[in-house]
Amino acid sequence: METQKYRHMISVVVPVYNAQEYLAVMIESLLNQSYAKWELILVENGSRDGSFEICTMYEKKDRRICVVQERKKGASAARNSGLKMARGEYILFLDADDFLPDSNVLERFVTTIQLTKADIVVGNYVRLWNGQQLKAVSHEAFSKENPDSEDFRFQGFFSVGTLSYAWGKLYRSQFLNQNKLYFEEVSYAEDKLFNMKCYLNNPKYAFLPDAVYVYRKNDQSVSFRYREDSRECWLTIAYKLRYFFRKYMSADERKKYQGLIYYLLFFACFFDAKMEYVQNRHSLRAVVKLLKAYQTDPLVNETFVRLTHNFYTGKLSSRFWKIMIKGFCIAMRLHLYYGLAIGIKLLIDIRVDERLSDTGLRE
Repeated sequence: METQKYRHMISVVVPVYNAQEYLAVMIESLLNQSYAKWELILVENGSRDGSFEICTMYEKKDRRICVVQERKKGASAARNSGLKMARGEYILFLDADDFLPDSNVLERFVTTIQLTKADIVVGNYVRLWNGQQLKAVSHEAFSKENPDSEDFRFQGFFSVGTLSYAWGKLYRSQFLNQNKLYFEEVSYAEDKLFNMKCYLNNPKYAFLPDAVYVYRKNDQSVSFRYREDSRECWLTIAYKLRYFFRKYMSADERKKYQGLIYYLLFFACFFDAKMEYVQNRHSLRAVVKLLKAYQTDPLVNETFVRLTHNFYTGKLSSRFWKIMIKGFCIAMRLHLYYGLAIGIKLLIDIRVDERLSDTGLRE
């Protein structure tokens, strides 16, 4: 990032790709903010629709808006480009198909970060599904826990998931700069990896009780599409985390935070199996094939061994998750693939899988 900063300016960074249907709503939600000291960096990423034209139209209307056009490289590269250009003391990430729910979101963010001297301010969000706004699980489920606790990590990044997303947060630029934090170029869940690395650099968190973000549940978005490379992507993230641990942490620290990798691979295996079942017309064989593929990786096997013991899960407050994780891992170690496939089928049939997902029920 550039060294020159404008005090208390917020740099809003938005990757834009084929978002013409929603783009104006997102930009207007920013233009309507009571806090006016912001810049909007729209990184247009090779869209095939009218997104670039919409971006440039707004750029001509308001000098706070800057449009950057680059060939398609993905959300990670787009956010990194925006970060390099950012002049603000604070950074806010938005997705092009989402928006801010009311006019004082930026003001609340800035007031909170200044009062608390936090490095990252985290707000709640609501989900927009078929025109209806639905509450998501509040960060209060974990935000009152000690940030260095197993419950904070597990709920924050997995069972609740609020800490995983780049959106819905205000970051202090100095914190990102000093720790050389950027988005790694993986095809999916790059913000989860980014925020885990933020967490591992010991930031001071502050939490807003309000909903500061509207997350649109768009079936065409990356989050809801079946991905053939999903397993490879999750494994890449896990190995990148392990590399980070080995490079920057002591043996005791690695042991303490290793649960982040194990939980990541547990959830990846579980939810990829679910997606495989749905994609392949409710085929149990497809689920079995996917589970076997996961088990060919040594770090995944290590995960199933470690999570059957209580060093990490024993520190969780949720009895449900203790049983769920341990049962799944024991079944994988015993190669009970068809039993797991049937269990996943039942969870989908009664919609428990949606309740377990941090994106919630599709009601």
